[in-house]
Amino acid sequence: PHDVIRAAALLLEEAEELKGNNNFEYDLIDITRQAVAEKGRLIYKVIRAAYEAQDKPLLRQASDRFLRLLLLQDRLLATRPEFKVGSWIGQARRLGGTPAEKDWLEWNARVQVTTWGNRQAADGGGLHDYAHKEWNGLLKDFYYLRWKTWLDRLNLLPDHDPAADIDYYSLEEPWTLQHAPYPSVKEGDCVETAKAVQRLLSEETENIR
Repeated sequence: PHDVIRAAALLLEEAEELKGNNNFEYDLIDITRQAVAEKGRLIYKVIRAAYEAQDKPLLRQASDRFLRLLLLQDRLLATRPEFKVGSWIGQARRLGGTPAEKDWLEWNARVQVTTWGNRQAADGGGLHDYAHKEWNGLLKDFYYLRWKTWLDRLNLLPDHDPAADIDYYSLEEPWTLQHAPYPSVKEGDCVETAKAVQRLLSEETENIR
């Protein structure tokens, strides 16, 4: 994880010279996205250790930090259309010839990257998260709910696996049935956003030592 985080920082050092280069900016967002994910993995270890030690204050603090990183990643990915769920949904809807067909194609697009279908396919078939994506919009509106639900249960310090009490499909199916629009155009400046993310990652690194 630390190697990836360092690599993202090194790439950012070249941003002033290469800003405006489409390939560079794509790679900058992609590696910074991965750096945020790696930081999340490090904090996940803190969550596990705090739970095992029954350290409730640390567990809550680490849980909140993990959720903030997830939203930070969502904000970062909004700066490139390739990493936006709105681009994926928009492509699907454009294939439809009628409003009903567009809605049906959107449902297919949404379930393909989440539950992979109905409950039988998701749970019975084991296809849940088969095509997992880290995309803007999907992180904030889909995965955040999953993680927050699990972390809130974990913070009750149960003596059993808290995930056993969570019906994830019932939590997540409503998102697959929605038709709320997601933008497909970039939001914000990718280089400036990557700089802001790197500053926050540096703060997290200091806190996690």
